[in-house]
Amino acid sequence: MATSRQDDDFNRDLMDDFFLDFREAHQSCENTLIDLEHDPANTDLLNALFRSVHTIKGNLVYVGLKDLTPLIQSVEDVLDAVRKHSLAYDASLSDVIMLAMDKTKLMVEARLAQQPLPLSDSDLDRLCQQISRIAEVDRTERSRLVVEVMQQMEPSTRLDDTALPAVSTQPLPSLAAQPQEMDILREYQIALNDDLHFFQHLIQPLEERSHYWNGRNARLLQMALAMNQHAGKPVEPDQLAVAVYLHDAGMAFLPIEILHKTTPLNEEEMALLRQHPLTAAQLLKPLSRWNQASLIVKEHHEHHDGQGYPDKIPGARICPGAKIMAIIDAFDARMHERAYSEKIKRPFVRAILEINRCSGTHFDPEWVEVFNEVARRLQNQP
Repeated sequence: MATSRQDDDFNRDLMDDFFLDFREAHQSCENTLIDLEHDPANTDLLNALFRSVHTIKGNLVYVGLKDLTPLIQSVEDVLDAVRKHSLAYDASLSDVIMLAMDKTKLMVEARLAQQPLPLSDSDLDRLCQQISRIAEVDRTERSRLVVEVMQQMEPSTRLDDTALPAVSTQPLPSLAAQPQEMDILREYQIALNDDLHFFQHLIQPLEERSHYWNGRNARLLQMALAMNQHAGKPVEPDQLAVAVYLHDAGMAFLPIEILHKTTPLNEEEMALLRQHPLTAAQLLKPLSRWNQASLIVKEHHEHHDGQGYPDKIPGARICPGAKIMAIIDAFDARMHERAYSEKIKRPFVRAILEINRCSGTHFDPEWVEVFNEVARRLQNQP
């Protein structure tokens, strides 16, 4: 009996140690994947990622969870092709690998909790085969496979098949505020006064200058006002709403070539881009009632570590509204950017990780925690 108890204690300690190592290796993979996306040719990062993945697979086998390794093996197949230069690393592979790692983590947690796995055996087999094939097929087939794989692992991933020309030839929509926006304003008890009505009328035709902005107002309003309310309303809701409407108004005055440029901006273009918070803040300056909104607009690209723009002010001096605006603006950009040719809507989990990775540098850590709670709550709403 004593031997049995000792064996149970040993196995329990073994699994505790394993899961601690697993979580650390999983976090390391996430960090390396994001670094690789910004530096895809970095062989040191690629080798570090391969080692982490291989270690996770080996540890799963060691503790008797070999049946949970197929996804990890398919990731290894893809990474091996990248290391052999038969497959180019890009953002789409980064998303596939990260989602596969997350799905493996969910399976491990389910097994340790003695709960059903999130994937059936047949679904897991099919998914693994598709991931491994990414390294074997031509570019066109690879693009289709990547989309299918991502949609299986993260249903919120979708193809945006509504790509528009750079300058729309469609007639402008009605200047009335969109019904969804009105519902959001009423939810947070914001009265549609003359000024707010004017700002809505002002910003909608400006947004037509770039199709990337379509639908942003409602998404940003919902997230900003929800975060503010969750934190006890440190910002006056109507001031925050005005800041949402006008924070990127200055972007509409940039050359369209800069707005839609897909390659890195040069120094002159970047200097023009960094003027847009000041341009938008100036629009509000004559209206003293909206001084708080003007300050939010001016500071929404300042960073917690003092390395933002236009004034490089540190986090302690950045107003709360700008801290909210910085997070939701970055989150929406990650969720709805044209990340690669398929125009994929990025997975929710990936956008969340991007924000959290920048906690303490770009973003205030306390507001990142508020964002985490609110974002997940909104994501789970029907």
